[in-house]
Amino acid sequence: MKKIFVILTAAAVLGGCTKKLDELLVNPNGPTPETASTDLYLTQAQLSFVGFFNTASAFGMELTRMISMFGPRYDNAYQPQSYDGIWTTAYTGVLKHCNALIPLAGAEKKFIHSAMARVMKAYVLMTLVDMFGDVPMAEANQGVDNLNPKVDPGTAVYAAAIVLLDEAIADLAKTSASSPGTQDLFYGGNIARWRACAKTLKLRAFIATRLADPTVTAKIQALLTENDLIDTDAEDFEFKYSRKGANPNSRHPRYVTNHTSTGAGNYIANFFMWALAQEKGQGDANNDPRIRYYLYRQRTNYAEVNENTINCFGQAYPGHYSTGMANPYIGGSNNMPFCLLISGYWGRDHGDNSGIPPDGQRRTTVGVYPFGGRFDNNQGANVAVDFGGQGAGIQPIWLSSYTAFLKAEYELLLNSSSANARTAMESGVRTSINKVINFPASIGYSEAIPTTRVPDATRINGYVNKVLNAYDAMATNDARLNIIMKEYFLALWGNGVDAYNMYRRTNKPGNMQFTIEPEPGIYINSHLYPSVFVNRNLNAVQKANVGVQVFWDKNPPNSRK
Repeated sequence: MKKIFVILTAAAVLGGCTKKLDELLVNPNGPTPETASTDLYLTQAQLSFVGFFNTASAFGMELTRMISMFGPRYDNAYQPQSYDGIWTTAYTGVLKHCNALIPLAGAEKKFIHSAMARVMKAYVLMTLVDMFGDVPMAEANQGVDNLNPKVDPGTAVYAAAIVLLDEAIADLAKTSASSPGTQDLFYGGNIARWRACAKTLKLRAFIATRLADPTVTAKIQALLTENDLIDTDAEDFEFKYSRKGANPNSRHPRYVTNHTSTGAGNYIANFFMWALAQEKGQGDANNDPRIRYYLYRQRTNYAEVNENTINCFGQAYPGHYSTGMANPYIGGSNNMPFCLLISGYWGRDHGDNSGIPPDGQRRTTVGVYPFGGRFDNNQGANVAVDFGGQGAGIQPIWLSSYTAFLKAEYELLLNSSSANARTAMESGVRTSINKVINFPASIGYSEAIPTTRVPDATRINGYVNKVLNAYDAMATNDARLNIIMKEYFLALWGNGVDAYNMYRRTNKPGNMQFTIEPEPGIYINSHLYPSVFVNRNLNAVQKANVGVQVFWDKNPPNSRK
């Protein structure tokens, strides 16, 4: 009897402890139904959304030769588990919290909150399609009611996303009980800017699907007639980071990776640096006006180059690389860039998976725009933890310059006006340069930038005229599109999501550097499904290979490198 009493007493005590411990396990950053709050859901949804964009952008930047992709082949550059993080963030971070927030905000008449949730949800759904193709939507996020959601066709997911954007626009026309104010990390509760954002994302979706949907021209024309799009810097859809390095670290994640005591963590792709530093001419009077803002060189020469510090040193020029390519900007011809460039631009070629030498303090790395790094004033000094803009960068999710380039694509290919396309392209180039040049001041950059380093009107006009002259010299719309997309590509620095979409939609720029591997296999037209999906879902079937194209990609299967 005594034993039974002891056992019952112990069980009661342990049960009480377990209950108290369970209470302590509630995550304050993950709202539960019992503590449902529009504010908590909104904060978590926004932070998850930014994390989702950052990861998606990283994949896109690698596949479009902005940041180095190690490869060496496309079929083994990434594994299914490489995508577990972004998939989980999408479904349990963004979509889960947006789904919970929308009805709650509607019941409380907090219509700005619900509109924000619908915009973020729409963007994530479309990006999942852009990356993976058909993905779960209708049966997703149902918890124990459906542990094995089936995929929906990409066309259906895109259509649902556009409906969400229309619903967001309708929400913004209603009288809201309150504004999220500063809790809105993008627009501070500004209704007009959220409306412009929603309409611009519709334009983006229509341009993305122009090869698959013959009805998009009229839809695009309607949006352009309304003229309520992101077309000024103040309307840019961007997430701003701070200089705070701890508790929590709220600096730009790519700044954190590349500004350490041991140097830079990433390699900038040689092709992207070549397009900025050499394709239109060398030296500050000729190259891209944004280059010193985009890139920071830890070395300004190649005095330390040898077989121990850079793997490609002394290697023969790859026999499968293109040579004698016509240069539309400065005349003559050039070879596809390989290995070393000029003046200390220290990067890596596409698909180079050779060993990593001790070059962390020699690599060219990210600059002040948009990552909050350092402006390149020929310092030639190593990066450091507290460096340059100290991480106060942005995620450029959608900028006004991007809108101009979409207009140029529309005018050229859907409205049959090469003149209007030329005007829109020029606007995109100038808007991008203007934002980049003014960026240090906008984040309170503390280091002095000599006025001689800041591109003046003469230099900017010289660059723009090179672009316009190259465009004017082209005899076909395909060749003109190549000029437009090259400038769009350069303006997209920091946004690999739209660089990846643009490349698959247009197959431009046409002179992308090949992989070091002569036979890299089919380009990644869509990514493999994540392991957390195919291994845990009875209805999930892994796609045949990375050559499977998303529904809006109607280009020939093997048309890109």
